[in-house]
This record gives sequence, C-alpha cells and structure tokens, in this order.
Amino acid sequence: MKIPLKVYFFAGGLRAMVRFLLQSKAPHIFGSVEAIVDTGSPVTILGIPDMKRMKISKIQISNLESRKEPISYGGGQVNTKVLREAKLTFGEYFECIMPVQIPVDELTECSQPTILGVDFLIENKLKFVFDPNKKEAYFESSE
Repeated sequence: MKIPLKVYFFAGGLRAMVRFLLQSKAPHIFGSVEAIVDTGSPVTILGIPDMKRMKISKIQISNLESRKEPISYGGGQVNTKVLREAKLTFGEYFECIMPVQIPVDELTECSQPTILGVDFLIENKLKFVFDPNKKEAYFESSE
C-alpha cells in the first residue's frame, strides 16, 4: 500500500506534505490538516495555525488528561499536552488512531505548521520515500 504525498516549496525548501483529517471525540476536534513530514521530529504535533483554524479552545486543552511536557518545536521549546486517541484519516488510503501533541503555551505570533513526526511512521509501520529531484514522496507499508 502506498499513500501519496505532495512535494512543493515551503518554508525555504522542498518539503513532503500530507493532508489528513484529524478527529477526536473528547475533546471534540474535527478538521482538515496539512502537515510537513519531518523525520527530524520524534513526535507529531498540531500546529498553532491549525489549532486556531479549528477553534480549539484553552478549556479543551486544559481538560486533556496529560501533564505538560516540553518538546522542541520550531527551533525552540514549547509545552504540550497529549491528545491520546486522535484519529488521522488519509483520504481513502489509510486511517489510524495515535497520540498527537498539542501546544499549551500562548504562542500568538507562532506560525509553525503541523508536523507529522517519526512516531507516526513507527506506530503505523510505514516507511517514508522522498525523491526531491522527481518531486515525489509517499508512505509505504513495511509489512
């Protein structure tokens, strides 16, 4: 099975990008997200612009049942909580349930995008293929 990705110029270079639907029952979250596939990031983190677009409130974040933990994000540190059972749906290709980090710090000027990290690849036993010369990228099942 292959999940096709888009490759285009973003934030100073060619990036592999993927669009997916993010859903959660508690707290109620639903929205389309475009994420950078980042093999340098150990975790998947929801970007501030996507949080604002989906109108995720401070109350929803404070109700998450996890501790604040600092992670590296956008060249700095940010505190996050874990959305434990987020459902990620990639069109008709693939869906999974996995934890997603959500920033809890007030980052009003932050424009960092959503990052799909290595945890996604490990959790779903996928490999990531990226050929910037051909502007081609995809996830492939390693089973």
